[in-house]
Amino acid sequence: MDIFSLSLWSKILTNITLMFSLTILIISANKVGLLEYLYMPLKNIKSSRIIMLAWFMIATILSAFTLDLTLALILTPIVLFYANSRGLSKVEILLATTWGNMVGSEWTYFGGGDTIIGWTLLEQFTGERLDILTWGSLFWLPSFLSLVGTAICLLMFIKNTYVEPQEVQFKKPSLKTAVIGALSVIGIIGALTGFSPLYMCLITLTSLVIARLGKDELKNMPLKGVYIWTFCIIIGSLIGNLVKSHYQLILPEYLYSFAGIVLILTIICGLTNIMTNTGLTTIILPLVMASQFVDKIWLYVLVTKAISMCYLTIFANSGLAVSSSYGLSQKDMFLKGLLVVFVQLAIFSLYFYFMRGHISIY
Repeated sequence: MDIFSLSLWSKILTNITLMFSLTILIISANKVGLLEYLYMPLKNIKSSRIIMLAWFMIATILSAFTLDLTLALILTPIVLFYANSRGLSKVEILLATTWGNMVGSEWTYFGGGDTIIGWTLLEQFTGERLDILTWGSLFWLPSFLSLVGTAICLLMFIKNTYVEPQEVQFKKPSLKTAVIGALSVIGIIGALTGFSPLYMCLITLTSLVIARLGKDELKNMPLKGVYIWTFCIIIGSLIGNLVKSHYQLILPEYLYSFAGIVLILTIICGLTNIMTNTGLTTIILPLVMASQFVDKIWLYVLVTKAISMCYLTIFANSGLAVSSSYGLSQKDMFLKGLLVVFVQLAIFSLYFYFMRGHISIY
């Protein structure tokens, strides 16, 4: 995609509008006391580790049913309000929800832009309409192993502290509360179903006026997202065009060996962390499906899981770009994500070595 193309800048503008709109809706919902109802199941948990693991699992489950970017835009401001109300680490809760979002996006083929593209290519390759159980036979086991490894890494980074049980004081319901709640639901449905930016702006402005948000509340807006998201998309587009124009996928003869599996995982992991995972999927999976490799479905799953190892940079994944907009630094992202990458590299290397010849859709 050319950086001067109208479609690229339309995508950037739409995503920034969506980010701001959802944040204002969630700030409005928090001001009138609606978010307290969402926090109820977690109010009596006293261990910070269990709380972070709970948010990790919530994000993992939800990410199976919606795009990772959309979930990040909805969930990130919610968890930050929760963290502030209970005195929890901002970095830890951003990592928990972002990693959960990333791990869970491959439970279904509609959990992320990369999985949607990859699944479309596989259907084109087979010439058949494939169902969710077919996806599960290919991806559920490696995704579960990835989930376990990532959860262990998360628990290693979290300093377990005692958290005072939360005294939830619900505000008295009012017409304003009901209207803000309705607008928030409509806005979230709009984000999931693709409302136009104009409709999202109208819903957001109505919510802002009714909730009477002031300067203090609007300080929570992800203003960094304007340039971080734009920068990520442009850089990813430039690198993607460079790779697509100048390089071809060359499969080594020893790919089926353990060393070959490690090499492919390492190379693709490196590429996915300097460009968007969706961009790399668009470039490399068609080359995989067009290759003469005999065990092609095995290779397809291997490459797809390698692309998912995008934990190191703001360029790599939509969830990381959003978290960066809310304060997750590139340093924390890289240093903590590095362990996740090494753990997943070990898991996937062993898994795909022992699964040679055993991954099939028939």
